[in-house]
Amino acid sequence: MIKKWLAFAVVLAIALCGFAGCGGSGDEIVLNVFNWGEYISDGEGSWEYTDENGNVTEIPYLDINKAFEEYYAQKHPGKKVRVNYTTYASNEELYAKLTTSDASYDVIIPSDYLIPLLIDENLIQPIQRENIPNMDNIGEKYIVEGISYREENGERTYYSATYTFGKVGIIYNLTLLEQTFADFSQEEFEAEGWSVLWNEKYKDLGILQFNNSRDAFATAQFAMMKEDGYTGEKSYINASISDEGGRALYMRALDMLKEQQPIIQKYVMDEVFNKMETGNAAIAPYYVGDYFTMTWNCEDYELCFFYPEEGSNSFLDAMCVPTSSRNPEIAQEYINFMLSVDEDPTKSIAAINAEYICYATPNIAVQQDEHYRYFVENEMHERGYELLYSENSFDFEGEGFVRLDDATQQYLNECWDRLKIQDEESSLVLPIVCGVIAVAIIGVVVFVVIRKKKKEKYYQD
Repeated sequence: MIKKWLAFAVVLAIALCGFAGCGGSGDEIVLNVFNWGEYISDGEGSWEYTDENGNVTEIPYLDINKAFEEYYAQKHPGKKVRVNYTTYASNEELYAKLTTSDASYDVIIPSDYLIPLLIDENLIQPIQRENIPNMDNIGEKYIVEGISYREENGERTYYSATYTFGKVGIIYNLTLLEQTFADFSQEEFEAEGWSVLWNEKYKDLGILQFNNSRDAFATAQFAMMKEDGYTGEKSYINASISDEGGRALYMRALDMLKEQQPIIQKYVMDEVFNKMETGNAAIAPYYVGDYFTMTWNCEDYELCFFYPEEGSNSFLDAMCVPTSSRNPEIAQEYINFMLSVDEDPTKSIAAINAEYICYATPNIAVQQDEHYRYFVENEMHERGYELLYSENSFDFEGEGFVRLDDATQQYLNECWDRLKIQDEESSLVLPIVCGVIAVAIIGVVVFVVIRKKKKEKYYQD
C-alpha cells in the first residue's frame, strides 16, 4: 500500500512540476527565429568612435537576441522569452523548411522575390503596423508594394518590415591576380563585367558561382544583356516563358551556365566567406554587405569589389511572421525591437546590428546617425558609404527580382536541376576513372601473385 502511495505521489509531483514549470521554467516562452547565416550581431567584439574633440566611445556589438530577452523581461515582469536562433543558407532552403518540415518559426527573414509566394501560399501572416511603430523608421524607398504590403481599395495590408537592402557585385582577390598576371589591370578587369566569371584565364585561381537558381541565372542573364546591347525597360532576370522569346532566354542562360561549369571551382553560399578570406578562390559574385565582412577577416590578401556596368540584382530582405507562428505578438515585438534606435550609440539596436552585419540599413534614423556614418566611412571600408548608399547601389524597380509566374518558376527549377545534375555527373567522372584504374591495378597484382604461386607449386611438385 505504501508503495502505491509513493508511486501516486511521484506521478502527482511530476504533473504539478509540468504545470508549475519546475521553478519557473514553464513560464519561459521560446521564440524561434530563422535567419541567414552571418546576419545578426552576436555580441563578439566592439569598435571605437572618436569625436571631433578626440573623445573615444567604445561601442560593443551587442548580442541582439540576448538583449531582446532582457528587454522583454523588463517590459513584462514575471515573463521570460528565450530566442532560439537558427540559420539557413538560401531562400530555397527556407521555403523547403516552411513547406516540408514540422518546425514552427516565429520570425523569418526571406528575400524580396520569395515573399509574394509566401503571401499567396498563406505561409506568412499580416503584421499589425500599430504593433511595430518603429516601422516608421524605414524609408519609403525600401517599402515595396507586393513585398512590404498589398493594397486593396486604398487600404494597405502589411506583411513584412524591411531588414536590409543591397546589391550583388563581384568580389575579387587583387593580391592573387596581381601576383599571377604581371600586366593585370583593375580597370580592364572590371570592364569585363560578368564575363569574368566565364574567363578561362582565371580558372586556376578559383572562380565561384552562386548555389541558388535566381542569383546564378541572373549572372548569365545580365551578361546576355550586355552581349545583346539591350537597354529595354524589362530586365531578362524577370522574363516569363509566356512572353515571346522568354523560354529561349532561360535556355540560353542555361547553356551559358553549362559552359561555365568546367571553369568554376564550386557553387557556394556561406562557404564563400572561407574560400575568399583564405585565398582558396579569387573571384566570386556575392552580396555587397558580405564583401565588407570578408575584408575584415582577410589579413593576407586585398579584396576588391565592383558593380558590373551592365547591371546587377538589387535586393531587399524583410522580417515576416509565419502563419504557423505560436507567438505572433512576441514576434512583432521582436521586429519592433530590431528597428529600434537610441541616442546612446551603445544601446541603439538597429545601428549596432547594421554595423555588425555590414549590410545597408533601410532605417533612416540609422543612416543619419553620426556614429553610424563614422563607422561606415572609417571602420567598415573607405568606399563603404558609396557602395551602400550611392544612387547606383539600389534600384529595385529596375533590377529587383519579382516573383515569377508558376510556369516560369517551374521551368527555372527544371533548368537548375539539369545544371546541377550535370555538375554532379562531371564531379563523379574523376572518382570513377580513378576507381577503374585502381580495380585494374588490383586485378593485375592478383593475377601476378596467383601466377607466381602456381609456378612455385609446379616446381615444388
